Amino acid sequence: MCDLYGCNHHHPIDDEHEMVDFGDGRFVANKQAIPLLKALNEIGLRTRTHHVGNDEYAFISILLDNVEVCVKQVFEGQANRTKYNGKYELLIQWRKPLVEREEQGK
Repeated sequence: MCDLYGCNHHHPIDDEHEMVDFGDGRFVANKQAIPLLKALNEIGLRTRTHHVGNDEYAFISILLDNVEVCVKQVFEGQANRTKYNGKYELLIQWRKPLVEREEQGK
């Protein structure tokens, strides 16, 4: 059951939050995070918690049930671009939902 605090216990619905449902149940989302949460959901990545507000820090958690994650150092040896060499990147690989793969004929 949802109430003033939506469907979780962290935030009441106010000017910075609203109720959303991307197909897995209603929850309270930071309005600034909704485009990212929606986009992640549409490509098959599920999130559990997030915070994107007007303060200094933000975070998002992605559930790892269909995901492989690795952190690696960038080396673009075959590219003209070198500005990212030596930086670290988070590589996320995931298996898209079966329904989406069937629609694409794969």
